[in-house]
Amino acid sequence: MARECIAVRVRLVNRLVTAHCEDKLRPHGLHVAQVNLLCAMAAMGPVQPSVLAERMFLEKSTLSRDLQVLLGQGYVQRDGGKDARSQILTITPQGIAKLEAIMPLWTEAQRELTKQLGTTFVSALSDTVDDLWAK
Repeated sequence: MARECIAVRVRLVNRLVTAHCEDKLRPHGLHVAQVNLLCAMAAMGPVQPSVLAERMFLEKSTLSRDLQVLLGQGYVQRDGGKDARSQILTITPQGIAKLEAIMPLWTEAQRELTKQLGTTFVSALSDTVDDLWAK
């Protein structure tokens, strides 16, 4: 079963990639999940938390936990109404600056991971994720 289990194999790759990226991000005080959210908000523009969670395939509690860090550091601002459905999240200029500061480390990590995992795998992974996001 383990030799054919997609979940086992994806989790293994996930742990390898996450550990590698966490090491690179350590000097910036952010985790991979938080940087992923910043990147998504930079790409999407102002977004409701529920839409962001859906797009990133996140549980609301996971999104909330990571957002608290980003809000506390001033990388994201929350605007809106009386309840979560009417709130809007926006990446701040400080959040954009943080992404720009991280970029050289991100580029290095991408190069190292592509070398380790292989260009064929990385290309197929990219295509698969693009297909998932297109749905």
